[in-house]
Amino acid sequence: MKWTPALAIVLALGAACERPGERTAERELAAKVLSGVLAYPQSTLAGVSAGEDAAQATFTTPAPLPRVTAWYREALRLNGWQVRTDQLMADGSIAMYADSGRRPLWITLRATVGAPGTTYTLVGAILGADTTKAQRSGSSMSSNRIQRR
Repeated sequence: MKWTPALAIVLALGAACERPGERTAERELAAKVLSGVLAYPQSTLAGVSAGEDAAQATFTTPAPLPRVTAWYREALRLNGWQVRTDQLMADGSIAMYADSGRRPLWITLRATVGAPGTTYTLVGAILGADTTKAQRSGSSMSSNRIQRR
């Protein structure tokens, strides 16, 4: 049985502080990279940042760290993600790495400082699939590789 997300990242990113022209490209890339990734129910989007091929969304929730961590372990498994790394860090945070086919996802969860609850970060990336198409079409990378031989 798949989880029906109470809060999908795409919706959270789209609703987050919509100001015309302000960081629109970052939000669009974050929505693309983190599409289909679940945010813990009743979370609040705290920030979004993105580069050329990766994006990060930070959330807060009043739920305690153990509950959010357990929820992610179960939700990832139920939604086709393979959790490859799940470890307690020296600072008390939890670091997870999961993938779904060729989609990587890094999750860092920590107790919110100075308040009850959890702050967590989701980081996704676009893998080489997009650049592979460009290389096959005769890109400069392919040309440079040929010239080195």
